[in-house]
Amino acid sequence: MDELVTVRTFASRIEAEIARSYLESYGIKTEISSDDAGQSYPSLQSVRGVKLLTSRKNIKKAINLLNKKPSDD
Repeated sequence: MDELVTVRTFASRIEAEIARSYLESYGIKTEISSDDAGQSYPSLQSVRGVKLLTSRKNIKKAINLLNKKPSDD
């Protein structure tokens, strides 16, 4: 199994889910990791952040896609 690395850390799970959906539309598999007690304490997300992870082989493409401005399409 490939080692997972952090693409970006978000302030909320919603932001991470949107980014995840965007990257997966380009075929990049991702996972979300947050230490919020199984979503029981969502306020911890703003303190600790929500990490979007992908494999090391996809990291450059994922970062480039997330940094892309909407007008770059």
